[in-house]
Amino acid sequence: MKWCLTFLVALLSFSAHGAWIDGTGKPIPDTESMRSAGDFGVHIVLTADEDQFRQTWNSSKTPPKLSTTNTVRLGASVSALLLFHGCSPNADGLCDVVAEFILENPNGEKTPAGGGPVWSGKPMQPRLFQLGQASLTVGFDLTEPVGDYKITANIKDKVSGRALSVVSQLKVTK
Repeated sequence: MKWCLTFLVALLSFSAHGAWIDGTGKPIPDTESMRSAGDFGVHIVLTADEDQFRQTWNSSKTPPKLSTTNTVRLGASVSALLLFHGCSPNADGLCDVVAEFILENPNGEKTPAGGGPVWSGKPMQPRLFQLGQASLTVGFDLTEPVGDYKITANIKDKVSGRALSVVSQLKVTK
């Protein structure tokens, strides 16, 4: 099922205490796909078209409409992307945030799926999200088992030492 994230800043912004808040300023509790620690927060999203997602994110002057999904058919692929806020800069003024991805199949078997830098630049302005550099694209050939998968991202801000783990559920169908 596809849905659009229409107003990321309003729906996924954070308060001075680091908790997520909605567009009216009411707190939203952490979920398995959206976590925070202090002012550091991460949200994992899945998309069928990473290039289009990134293009929309990078070219929008207003809050973008982003196509996300939680299902994929055998023979297709899906990409996991990370939206984050609140990284801590080092002495040179740069953040150093990294991620490691894990794919869990319907049988509960976990497979390390790679990782890399989420952000190694200047921190974004407070209350703004950044689309991370690291992503995971998983293709499902016709021999893969159908069912419920999980994609986990373990994210660490190497400057502050804060670490978060976010999970996205994925249904693979025929």
